[in-house]
Amino acid sequence: MIADAAFMAVLGLAALLSAIVMRGARPASRSYLHFAAVLYLALAAADEIAIVFAQVAGFADAVTLVVSAMAPVALALSLFASFEHPPKSWAATVFLLLALACAIGAAMTGAAVLSFAPLSASVFAMLALSLRRWRIEQRGPFHAILSALCFLIAAASGASGGAMGRTGLALFSAAGILGISLALARRSRPPVTEPRAKDLRFTAISGQG
Repeated sequence: MIADAAFMAVLGLAALLSAIVMRGARPASRSYLHFAAVLYLALAAADEIAIVFAQVAGFADAVTLVVSAMAPVALALSLFASFEHPPKSWAATVFLLLALACAIGAAMTGAAVLSFAPLSASVFAMLALSLRRWRIEQRGPFHAILSALCFLIAAASGASGGAMGRTGLALFSAAGILGISLALARRSRPPVTEPRAKDLRFTAISGQG
């Protein structure tokens, strides 16, 4: 029980840290990642409550299905907003609503695979975006590729079920969201000081004198 609580605390701390790291990123990209961070915080909080109060374990399972479906989609949109351009609002809404519909269907039918389908699709979208961006830069796409693989392992862990499955889901999701935040965070660059232009008029006057 203590170990499970600690693993979920790691997920919550990773979500908070990713939001802090993204303070210097593009506004559109930052908004989608913050949304994903809130979802992972909700998952960590729901599991912590379920550990203390066993009667709400069903609620924690429902939150897991919703977060597993929607958070990776939000992260893929964040990656798209940074590597390409900010997505249209209506398109982002459609993707998130489709993920929510999959999560609700999974909760109603008990078929967790419906919830992990949007996660898997988001992983492939992250990989495609990273490979497309690779010709421009390598640092960001490299972190994004590692994060996509982490989410793929998280999906496999969550689909396996059981305590070990939830542990794998929490830890690899934590690694995934931190990797995405590192991929999108801008490095601080000191301002470039341009050399002052030489005053030609003063030079001419001095030469005449």
